Amino acid sequence: MAIETETIHHDHSGEPGHGGHHAHLEHPRHQSQFDTMDQQKDASGLGMWVFLIQEIMFFGGMFIAYLVYRNRYFGTFGYASEEALRTFLGACNTLVLICSSLTMALAVNAAQRGHRKSLMRFIVATWLLGAVFLGIKTIEYSEKYERREVPGANFCFEPTGTPCSNVGAKEDLFPMLKRWAGGNFGHPPSPNPEVAAPDSQPNAGATGSESHGTQAGSNIQLPESSERERSLPGAEIYFSLYFALTGTHALHMIVGMGIMFWLFKNAKNGVYNETYYTPIENFGLYWHFVDIVWIYLFPLFYLIDLHAVKP
Repeated sequence: MAIETETIHHDHSGEPGHGGHHAHLEHPRHQSQFDTMDQQKDASGLGMWVFLIQEIMFFGGMFIAYLVYRNRYFGTFGYASEEALRTFLGACNTLVLICSSLTMALAVNAAQRGHRKSLMRFIVATWLLGAVFLGIKTIEYSEKYERREVPGANFCFEPTGTPCSNVGAKEDLFPMLKRWAGGNFGHPPSPNPEVAAPDSQPNAGATGSESHGTQAGSNIQLPESSERERSLPGAEIYFSLYFALTGTHALHMIVGMGIMFWLFKNAKNGVYNETYYTPIENFGLYWHFVDIVWIYLFPLFYLIDLHAVKP
């Protein structure tokens, strides 16, 4: 009893006063620079929102670039989306991220209620859904690499004259995955002669830079030019924006999945309860933001001109 009385009437410096009573009752997660836990929670929330505003500006610059070049190469963007992207995979990833937002919201709710086991389960569920998303993106990126649709010196997409070499015919999803599983990545099937034959039909809508540098209906082979130089004008810009935006988004997901390991460890150790759940709540804001970014990326890249004609 004497020890308890001494603790109440003395602060950390040993001097008597009310400060000792406050130190005795403070929360174990209370940081010394804040007067109260409520103040600490508000400061943490403000910091997270400031961070998210910076993230909005970061992605906003790339979205503006997309809008500018989408207007400049309107037909090319639509045709590249139709020919190169698999809407089914994009839709699957959209559903996966919506489900991950639900599990993350349930994790925050479990933390607020002090349900440790439920919190751990929902963190694991969110992590697994994030892994599914990244797995699907890996399939998409691998196909782009195999079909030479990655911007760079080896880029080739619908060139004037002869078709891209070492690309092969476009495959359905499951036969392609089966071929990869058999160890034949990078060895696509030979294209059908009818598919490989260059398009000789004129297109009245091809004008200006979108005319591809040739007269309508012409099919001139330019051996002195690389396949990259003969590729559809604006296509490399489309794929550059695709990889920049979806790649940055995927990087944010990887970072978030790494943070979830730390959150899970703390949850397992009983750090979070009804009185302290700020890290879970702030991470929930981050994860929802990442999901919202994808909600914009999906239509901008996958759902434009689903029946586009080659410009």
